[in-house]
Amino acid sequence: MQRILKATDITLKELSNGSIVVGEKKRETRTVSLAFAFKVGSINENEKNNGISHFIEHALFKGTHNRSSYDIKEPIERVGGTLNAYTGRKSTVYFAQVPYTHAQNTIEILYDMVRNPSFSESEISTEKKVILEEIAESHDDPVDLIYNKTLLKIWDKNYGKPVLGTTETVSTLNHISLADYYNTHYTSNRLVFAVAGNFDNNFLEKAEEMILSFPQPREFPEPIVGSMKPAREIIIEKKKDLKQVHLLLSVKAPSKKDMNFEAFKIFNVLLGSGMSSILFHNIREKYGMVYSIGSEYIAYEDFGTLFIYASTTPNNLQKLMKLLKSELKRIVTNGINSEEFRYGKERLKGKLMMATEGTLPILSRHLDSVMTLGVAESTDEHIAKIDKQNITHTNEVIREYLTSHWNTSLLIPERFDISFDAGFEIP
Repeated sequence: MQRILKATDITLKELSNGSIVVGEKKRETRTVSLAFAFKVGSINENEKNNGISHFIEHALFKGTHNRSSYDIKEPIERVGGTLNAYTGRKSTVYFAQVPYTHAQNTIEILYDMVRNPSFSESEISTEKKVILEEIAESHDDPVDLIYNKTLLKIWDKNYGKPVLGTTETVSTLNHISLADYYNTHYTSNRLVFAVAGNFDNNFLEKAEEMILSFPQPREFPEPIVGSMKPAREIIIEKKKDLKQVHLLLSVKAPSKKDMNFEAFKIFNVLLGSGMSSILFHNIREKYGMVYSIGSEYIAYEDFGTLFIYASTTPNNLQKLMKLLKSELKRIVTNGINSEEFRYGKERLKGKLMMATEGTLPILSRHLDSVMTLGVAESTDEHIAKIDKQNITHTNEVIREYLTSHWNTSLLIPERFDISFDAGFEIP
């Protein structure tokens, strides 16, 4: 597979070892963003090693056979660059953004970091303490807590488990388990290298030489298919020292491969993105009973979920849920109007166009598209997909999904009792 879009200077190719390279040149910039991304995350784990993908992300920063932890970070930060990583359910990504004059040195550091980790026993022992603190911090964060409790219940066992793992599972991980997991999953067929910014063909050729050195996989396991559980869930958790109630509603939404994906993205932006969105304007601004309110649309190849999050005082909870139900029922019954549709469409396109000003957002968009769908799109191609959407079809999609079974998750103060039916349905 090799695809080069001359007009936008996007390259997408599959190397002989199964690795993927995607790049977009932006000659007018003075930066380069680059990433080594691996198709491995929490869905590849089991009940005993949950959290190991995230642990390896931490461990790779602690040193290689050639560089110390300081030698990895200092040369990049010294020139004003940034170096970071993140672990998700399906991928682990190591990335950097630097002035274009330092791109070659940066790729050599990143390559060494992901290809030659030392997995020092002493460093692993120290980093384990850091990760356990990170898990404890997530338990103290009401938003993290309500999301984690919800995903365990509404997604299948592979996707529902926490990315960070648990105190129990992380405590058992060691040098041997990390090295074995790394050797199994950090292979050529799982690697996507991405670059965006001011780079030349020589840089890309040298990158490909490095990537060809990654080992072939031991085996080719079947893809892990995700799903959202069909049964309605009502999840109520209590926590000490809370002043507010944290509400998370969730409902089935289109997958990334679904023909309705773009239409639903428009709706999500309209529903809960920005101070002009439906939720912010019609609930926070009119009634003043929430500070935080918004929606989030998470989609994978096989399934998607729409989330609506809000926090309020216990006395306002029932009224808030009635207002949310009324607002969503209005949308289902009457549909969104042309002005609302235009808001969602133009905001979605505008945010996409603004993201082209930075090499890191461009890199992230290509990584997501290539790792999920195996394609690389130009900004113009992406905008064209949005422009093709029409209000009639979008309203049909909204009605189809909003009338599905909703899940209700509540994180409430320890001494607060729910005196009404917390179920949530849009007839």
